[in-house]
Amino acid sequence: MTSRFVTYAGLFYGFLIVVAALWNGLRGRDFQLLGDSVPFGVALGLLVALGTVLLGLAVYRLVPLMREIADELAPRLVDGASIRDLMLVSVFSGVGEEALFRGAVQPEFGIVVASIVFGLVHFGPDRRYLVWTAWALLAGFLFGAMYIVTGGLLAPVVSHVTHNAATFLIWKRSRRNLAGARQQ
Repeated sequence: MTSRFVTYAGLFYGFLIVVAALWNGLRGRDFQLLGDSVPFGVALGLLVALGTVLLGLAVYRLVPLMREIADELAPRLVDGASIRDLMLVSVFSGVGEEALFRGAVQPEFGIVVASIVFGLVHFGPDRRYLVWTAWALLAGFLFGAMYIVTGGLLAPVVSHVTHNAATFLIWKRSRRNLAGARQQ
């Protein structure tokens, strides 16, 4: 991941936020940002992220295909990337995707359509990545449910950003450990 990639990610996900804001504005809807309770939204988002990260680690250990995909993606995403860049991409993607899918698509078409489209945009270059698409579909339903329960974007954004950041950091650490083991 290069600084140029981070810049393009910021522009792309910023564009998603603008699209969501325009969509809501044209439909006469306000963004439901914070929801009913900020402390509850933050706590729920962090708790769900912890669960998804732990589940992701279990799936990584139990499903060889997930290890293959992660081992293929990790070098492209985390090798050479700074922690700062990884955190920025986590924030950009979590905020941008949640603004669009939970903040605009879900109020318009419902949780099912928003979750299916969310899953479909996480489609990889070949059939092996269908497991990633299925994971994103389930995450879409989870984020959508948090949006409904809390009445706002805060919980799904916190969860999405935290999940992405934790995943990047775990990949970065495991890649560092792998490189260290190879040198010995």
